[in-house]
Amino acid sequence: MDEYQYPLFFEAKEDLTDREREKIRRHFQKRRDSGGGDCGVIENIGGNIYKVCFKEKEDGPGAQRYFQTEGKVSKELVESSCNVLIREQQSAYTPDVKTKSRSISNPIPRVTPRSSFNRLHSNSVGSAVVNKASLEIKLGSLEEEQVNVLVVPMLKKQLTSTNMGSCLLRKAGNAIQSKFDSVAANCTLTPGDVLQVDGPPSLGCSKIFFIECLPWDRATGQSVQALNKGLKRCLDLCVQKGLSSVAFPVIGPGIVLKYPLREAIEVLTENIRQFGLSASRGSLSTIHVVIKPGYPNSEECYHEVYRCLSSNMNQGGQVIFRSLTSDLNNVTMTVGGGVKLQVVFGDITNETTDVIVNTTDFVNFQNDGVCKDILTVAGPEVAAELKAAKVNQGEVFATKSGSFPCEAIFHVCGERDAVLIEQLVCDIIETCDSFRYKSVAIPAICAGAGGMDPGVVASAILRGVNTATSSAPLYYLTDIRLVLIKINVFLEFKEEATQMFSTAVVNRVTVPQLSQVQQQPPRSLNADLSSLHISSTNQQSIFLFLGICRKDIDDAMAKLKDLYQAQCSSETFSKEQLEGLTQDDIKDLNQLMETEGLYMKRDWAGQGSLMVTGLKDGVNQVMQMINVAVHGSLRREVRAREEEDLYNRVAWCILGPNGNWERLPKTANHNLEKNDIAGGIMDAQGIQWSVDPQRTKAQRQVTGQTAELKRLQNLPDFTLPLNWDNMAAGEDMKMVALQPSSLEYRSVKEAFKRTVHKTVMKIERVQNVHQRRAYEARKKQISDKNAQRGGAGEKLLYHGTTQDNCDSILKTGFNRSFAGQNATAYGHGTYFAVNASYSANPTYSRPAADGSQLMFVARVLTGLYTQGQSGMKVPPPLNDQQPHDRYDSVVDKLDNPGMYVVFHDNQAYPDYLITFK
Repeated sequence: MDEYQYPLFFEAKEDLTDREREKIRRHFQKRRDSGGGDCGVIENIGGNIYKVCFKEKEDGPGAQRYFQTEGKVSKELVESSCNVLIREQQSAYTPDVKTKSRSISNPIPRVTPRSSFNRLHSNSVGSAVVNKASLEIKLGSLEEEQVNVLVVPMLKKQLTSTNMGSCLLRKAGNAIQSKFDSVAANCTLTPGDVLQVDGPPSLGCSKIFFIECLPWDRATGQSVQALNKGLKRCLDLCVQKGLSSVAFPVIGPGIVLKYPLREAIEVLTENIRQFGLSASRGSLSTIHVVIKPGYPNSEECYHEVYRCLSSNMNQGGQVIFRSLTSDLNNVTMTVGGGVKLQVVFGDITNETTDVIVNTTDFVNFQNDGVCKDILTVAGPEVAAELKAAKVNQGEVFATKSGSFPCEAIFHVCGERDAVLIEQLVCDIIETCDSFRYKSVAIPAICAGAGGMDPGVVASAILRGVNTATSSAPLYYLTDIRLVLIKINVFLEFKEEATQMFSTAVVNRVTVPQLSQVQQQPPRSLNADLSSLHISSTNQQSIFLFLGICRKDIDDAMAKLKDLYQAQCSSETFSKEQLEGLTQDDIKDLNQLMETEGLYMKRDWAGQGSLMVTGLKDGVNQVMQMINVAVHGSLRREVRAREEEDLYNRVAWCILGPNGNWERLPKTANHNLEKNDIAGGIMDAQGIQWSVDPQRTKAQRQVTGQTAELKRLQNLPDFTLPLNWDNMAAGEDMKMVALQPSSLEYRSVKEAFKRTVHKTVMKIERVQNVHQRRAYEARKKQISDKNAQRGGAGEKLLYHGTTQDNCDSILKTGFNRSFAGQNATAYGHGTYFAVNASYSANPTYSRPAADGSQLMFVARVLTGLYTQGQSGMKVPPPLNDQQPHDRYDSVVDKLDNPGMYVVFHDNQAYPDYLITFK
């Protein structure tokens, strides 16, 4: 094999002499020295066309595999951005997938994202590696997405029947219309069918899937069935066609289809969840959910989509998606003096920094907004101190923190003046440093009640940060958090910050790829390690670069190499680890090395270790396989029985990055219970953690990230939900006050605050064993009954209450016998509201003497529902021929339910109790 296998072609104006060729070769060689790889001789291949070849120092055998599979889209983007063609030599690895050849006569070809290829493999023994898709919530327009597939709704085979179709037409023009018409003219569609159209050059996709939809006709009607069918078909088509990325809008809540927002989101996220659980995910690695900002319900839509997707990240404590990211993820950057600046989408009353900044006019303290929320949490003493203060213009007024979990609260008034706001931010930072505070949280001063343009406020605050951190050294302040509660404000700050500070890095809350391990007895023991297929040092990936100028070629080569190296890792396995391999393990390992294109080197002379190098996913899979294989079969069987028995009695959990408790695998569960933690534990995602001696916290060994641990002791006849605290022996009911800093508290509070502008005082989790057991039994019954019709339809809804009724509900649950105390307009059942604002009405949550009110967040099994009517004592039958097969609940209106009524006491469970004022 020729070792100089990276050719570059160029054209000279005239024939080159031998001296000129050598001079050019030395020039290329000098350029290559910094990045590695020798330069061969320059050859004339005809006319004035010359070829020079290179070889890489250590390219890694998987480069060509990577750019033919997951990295295919990245390679094509390099081609597009650098105006070059990149081709692989035919002698290298080519997947068994039919591809279309493309002419190289055009030096600047049209490039669109293409599919990556399926890299799944399975082993009969040892391990089974399962690829997971990543979920991304995108804020923007669907037609701007750069993915393989766009999914678009339509009515009656009309491109412009929906707003999204019209947007595609405006961007792509006649090209999309003609392609659409050509395909539509030759087919007949029924609701739920999918029309496949090739993407035109002006769109960043290769395919558009149009779903034939129906306008909303209630949750049990034909419209939801058609949408479910269409969404599932789109995901199946992505798998069948080997496509790697797809973008979905939230289909339905527009003026044409008229779906209730939450129903539309539930249909979409449930189909995504079912896809994540399916065995055949193919090469589909990225799923976008696109939300268009600027609409009145955009914020509610984002929160609801995020809530649904984050709750779908794991099933029974087991992760089913690789990661969930969002355009509203925090942005972190380093500014002057090494100070960390974070732009955060969230509620400032959830912050735990040393200093909290309150924006106020020092006059109106009870108007809804940041000031009222902060003072309510801080308490009456801080409020009284602020009301009595005499503050000069541009002054930072500091008070104690009261009940707020911080060291101090700084109060400022921006007076709708950008110059003043900039100076205030400088003063805030300098004051923090002078008082030795390490962290501060600042809201968007004057962008809320102040009414200033968010972009103007963002620019002023960030200029203040830049000035304060760069003009003089800061000795104590290390963290500045800009906390924004509105989507449009956050996006303005994010854009301004990434422009002003070019080192910005978007943080991602991710759940790493899960590697599932099947523990089975090996078929043979005492493997011969010499049967490991050690890779040849000459194994290379070969690329041909064609461009119209040298700079384009250099740029493309550098970018391609950087892209590949960023995906590589190396892992060394000791001789002791390898001795645990069986002959079947060796066979599986060789298969995995070949499938993933990994490089393997054995240290025969030294310690007998094995180094594996290649793409990260492949190396991680090897690591998982060997870690499993080192266990002996007999010890594995005995240990498995012990772990299974313990797993039924005790649940050790780790707090996941999305705020959900995830159950640890049986081995980690056993190790924690037996205090065998010297070697750390491995979670369900294959991540290794060190554990503190008290077994309350874990630290990720690679990144240093920390996570909470907890132990749950299951009852003999009841398995505790993972988010519960332990129950004492004989304890049937328990109220747990949530910490304001916890993600659980924030999630409940944020959902409540979307429609209620009052201040949350306290949130308590309700743990009632008898009620929850009865609720779960009812849930299974409805799920089984409606298996083909949407399942149990569990929803989180609201129920306002009084102190007396609250005590009764906590002890015995929701009781429909009390129907009529507040309403019977839709039947004699228990009423639950979709929006907290309805239940916050004093009619339903009557204020106590101190002005506080109570509201339950309830889990409600809505199942199949229909229109409610006064006088109903049970839901009506689904049809007259089967009088005992009834709807599960009724609603106030079918087109957009705001109220659900249930007639079975075990069909709702009081999950949380919110005290607000």
